[in-house]
Amino acid sequence: MLSLHPPSLRRGFTLIEIVIVLMVIGLLVGIVAPKVQSQSARTRDTRRVQDLRTFIDAIEQFKLDHGDYPAPGKLVGGWDRSGDGDFLPELVNQGYVRAPLADPIEDATHYFAYRKLPAGTYGCVGPGSYYVIAIHAFETQQARNQFPSNFRCSGFDFGSQFAYATGGGASFQ
Repeated sequence: MLSLHPPSLRRGFTLIEIVIVLMVIGLLVGIVAPKVQSQSARTRDTRRVQDLRTFIDAIEQFKLDHGDYPAPGKLVGGWDRSGDGDFLPELVNQGYVRAPLADPIEDATHYFAYRKLPAGTYGCVGPGSYYVIAIHAFETQQARNQFPSNFRCSGFDFGSQFAYATGGGASFQ
C-alpha cells in the first residue's frame, strides 16, 4: 500500500528522553557533589594548619631577633583576629611573612586569633611574655581529631575557646 504522506524524519529528542537524561545527570551530581565538597573542606583544614605553622615560625624568629613576641594588631575581645588586614602587622611590616594570615573562608566562624600575654596570666609562667595563636574552627571532624588543641594554663584551657590553640614562651604550672 502506498502512503500519500512522506516518511517523517526524526529531528531531535522526545520529551521523555530529555527527562531521563536530566534525571541521570541529577543523580550523578547528587552522588559526586558531597564528595567534592568534603574534599574541599579537608583541603582548607590542612591549609589552615600549614598557614598557622608558617606564622608560628615567623613569631619565633621575630622573638629571636627582637627579644619579645610581636605585638598584636587591632584587638577584638582581647584577641588580634585575622580578616581585618591588620593581623600581626609587625610580622608583615618587617618582612617575616608576605601578607597577613587569613583563613581560607574568613568569616565570623572561620578565622585565626593571636594574643600576647604577660608571664603569669592564666597561671602560665615563663621568663617573659608568652603568646597563644589559634584556629577558631575547623570544617571537618577529621581535622578536629588530627589536630587537637594543646595549649592550656592552670587557669584556662585555650582549647575550650578554639578548635586548635598553641603557643610559646610559657609552661603550665
